[in-house]
Amino acid sequence: MKLKALALALSVGAACVAGGANAITITNTDGTLPFSGFDWAQGGTAFTTGFVPTAGNTFTLTYFAWATALQAPSGGGFQNFVPPGMDTDANGAPGGLFSGSAYEYTIAAVLQETVSSCSGTVCTFDVTGGNFTVWYDTTPDANANAGAGGTGFVDGTPIIQGTVFPLAGQTFNTVSGSNATTLQGAVTFTNGAFITPPLSGTTATTTLQIGNAVTNWVNPGGFAGAPFTANTTFTTNTVFQADGNQSFRAVPEPGSLALLGLGLAALPYISRRRRDK
Repeated sequence: MKLKALALALSVGAACVAGGANAITITNTDGTLPFSGFDWAQGGTAFTTGFVPTAGNTFTLTYFAWATALQAPSGGGFQNFVPPGMDTDANGAPGGLFSGSAYEYTIAAVLQETVSSCSGTVCTFDVTGGNFTVWYDTTPDANANAGAGGTGFVDGTPIIQGTVFPLAGQTFNTVSGSNATTLQGAVTFTNGAFITPPLSGTTATTTLQIGNAVTNWVNPGGFAGAPFTANTTFTTNTVFQADGNQSFRAVPEPGSLALLGLGLAALPYISRRRRDK
């Protein structure tokens, strides 16, 4: 009976931790809503700074986009939904699927990367780290239109910040191609006025496209009002279309951690009882 009880404690503790990780809410002018992540716009933008196609070269990749939908848990996965007040256009003024949009969500991330090898236009590189910030802005002004300079993406109230974990062995054609990558990260700041409970981790699935692989995207010509450097050599900004989906995990509640700890503490006892049989 003790063996069964301890095994049950382990399973219940793990279930509570898993359940707690999904019970996230986001608060905006539409109210408090279930939340698991963001669907970032297909028309987002990324650009390199300091890239040279030479092994050992270190450079940065900056990414910025706006949310076209929120995500909520659904049947073991998630579903996209657009609250009535959310701006989904990024045209520099309030807009979106519904009239009277009152807010927008934007993201900016900077990744540090190192080239491991290049052959012709195909390079292999490693992500060595990075950081990101998500903003909630009640004066929607992000502008991704051609020539707009990518303004309005880094204002508003920061609601989530975090770091990006290293990832090796990514390959990309620097002239015409696409690449899909899944990045993991840690959340270092959660604004409790908008997101509860505090978040602990994140998973982002991203796609970069350039040249003939680009679809339904325009180059905004810059970021935060600073123009991109003309793309005449590899040492200038190389600009990509960037799409992304990002999910988040919550910090488990103390009670859930206690139950899990009880179950983990029981593992040596369970193992010993099995050996004694």
